[in-house]
Amino acid sequence: MNVFKAVYCNQYYELKPKGKEDSARSNGTRLLIVSTALNIILIVVLAMVISEDFLDAFTDLIEDIFGRRRGRSIGRLVAIVPFIIVLPIVRYTLGTESSYNSTISEFESLSDQDQLVVSKKGLRYFIGSLIGFGVAFAMALIFLA
Repeated sequence: MNVFKAVYCNQYYELKPKGKEDSARSNGTRLLIVSTALNIILIVVLAMVISEDFLDAFTDLIEDIFGRRRGRSIGRLVAIVPFIIVLPIVRYTLGTESSYNSTISEFESLSDQDQLVVSKKGLRYFIGSLIGFGVAFAMALIFLA
């Protein structure tokens, strides 16, 4: 089972004992959108740190779109773009009801030990995405300032 499906399984695994398994699909979709968008941001920041040409091209693109204005609102708008890209992809692929039900059926057919392993895999992916974003943010502050 891949890490994307494991995020859904993690939510199902965590919420089923509490009787809230109905919200596992929506929670999983949200977590998957956030973690994937953060990974895209991480890749862009790493590319900017590694390649000065990419940094110049990205800066030129932002200036072409927004002019010479800089600021927090532009940063927020640029950060929203990965979320806008990822949202429909996740929602209409893994986030569909049939795909989710298939994933959960596959998950429930596993042994308890294997379910725990898959659940932890999904949790590690989400936490790793958060840590990666933190590293990207720190790198941006250090190298791009």
